Amino acid sequence: MEVAAKYKGARLSAQKARLVADQVRGKAVEDALDILTFSPKKA
Repeated sequence: MEVAAKYKGARLSAQKARLVADQVRGKAVEDALDILTFSPKKA
């Protein structure tokens, strides 16, 4: 199943958001949440 999320009101660049998205892409939800919890990026 393929899912796409879009947020048009983001106040950050696409490049910065892509850095975070690349870290969590393909991971399980639990693993992705752990990564995002300790990530210093705003995205």
